[in-house]
Amino acid sequence: MTPRMGLMYLASGLKEKGHEVRIASARRLGLDGMRQMVADWRPAVVGYTALTGEHIRLLDLNEALKKEFTLVSVFGGPHATFCPDELLQNPYCDAVCIGEGDLAFPEFCQRVEDGGPWWETPNFVARHGEEIVRNPLLPLVEDLDTLPTPDHDLMYEADPALAKDNLKYFVSNRGCPCACSYCFHPPYNELYHGKGSVVRRRSPEKVVDEMFLIKERYPMTRIVMNDDSFLLNGREWILRFCEDYKKRVALPFSCGFRANEVTDELIGALHGAGLTAAGIGVECANEGIFNKILKRNMKKEQIVRAAATIKSHGIKLMTLSLCGLPIPNSYENDLQTLELNAQIEPDWARASLLYPYPATEIRKFAQHAGLLSESHVPVFESNKRSSPFVFESPMEKRRVENLHKLFGILVRHPWLRKHANFFCSLPLGPVYRMMLYIHYGYGMRFKIMPFSSPLTGIWSYLPVLFRLFVKK
Repeated sequence: MTPRMGLMYLASGLKEKGHEVRIASARRLGLDGMRQMVADWRPAVVGYTALTGEHIRLLDLNEALKKEFTLVSVFGGPHATFCPDELLQNPYCDAVCIGEGDLAFPEFCQRVEDGGPWWETPNFVARHGEEIVRNPLLPLVEDLDTLPTPDHDLMYEADPALAKDNLKYFVSNRGCPCACSYCFHPPYNELYHGKGSVVRRRSPEKVVDEMFLIKERYPMTRIVMNDDSFLLNGREWILRFCEDYKKRVALPFSCGFRANEVTDELIGALHGAGLTAAGIGVECANEGIFNKILKRNMKKEQIVRAAATIKSHGIKLMTLSLCGLPIPNSYENDLQTLELNAQIEPDWARASLLYPYPATEIRKFAQHAGLLSESHVPVFESNKRSSPFVFESPMEKRRVENLHKLFGILVRHPWLRKHANFFCSLPLGPVYRMMLYIHYGYGMRFKIMPFSSPLTGIWSYLPVLFRLFVKK
């Protein structure tokens, strides 16, 4: 599983202010383990970070803990930022942190420790008696180098499997200026309008310092740069990073970026520094839908050219596409996207079912088009299983969801694509879902970023496979 970088930043910031901090994996410990941890440690504040869907189980966990222990509960993360009122409808949720918590959360915890008015902390929407208090946002942190290094140690203590894994994750920048209609960045940028730069970068030296530190302490033979787009850092930054990285880390790494940012010079420099795999979005083959509905602002030729440039340097190409768009004949559109992927021949093709996350433009578009209920949007913990949209028929819905599961396999095997309609029409959703997760794990951890020990890797991936399969 991927470590939560936001938690690691918050943990290091709290420790810098003199607070005692622990990170817990609720998935790993379960309710009994969380109860025992709280009973032994007696924290004054318990915070939860959640993506949309994850918040449901965490609200249940928080309710159980609040009924047994005296503590202040805080929710943060993407879902909390856009849906604070939904979380605060639960009487056991005390406060919600909006946006960045690097400066606000340590202040909140200090107020709790001092017995002060924690409900008046900037960036927080909080419960105070019968009142809901809404506080203003602090400006974005402009200089990310002023923040302490993310605390990998606490994250790895919470989930020892992350510490043992030879693959480690890092982030070099925050923010994205793009207007993609299915992404949280546009509403996030609107939320912070006038409060700082949209895109902020750590210095390349700081990023390499962090990598070098982890390389010295933990098993690490491969790296994933988990930025939304690594090339947003710009030419000068990239060249400085490559020079320092080659000297001090010199390990294979992967990253992702927008196709229109790709240049032969930058890809060559990154490859020389150790880039072995790169991902680009191939969300939709229909250029009209791609730009007018998804708001990607890019031409298909740029995707084809970027893919060719990446592959010309011997770098493995990963693609990410979207299935189940809120448009008429979604299945036919998805087949076109499949063919575009087949044309550029990625080493690993992935797809996700488009999910209309809160505050996104695509959610409003789907509701206006009558393809999504305005009164109720199904909440799924995973975007790898079902689509919430209204389709023309049950068969189209089945085909869309099955094509999503078979997407990567069909891209790799032309003879199977000839029979796509047949395979996608079969009522084999659970079987195809298992095939998806096996293909996903194989692609990522055996082909793109392989385990240091394949046998150990398979054994460690089996629990992940099970959790993915049982998700809603």
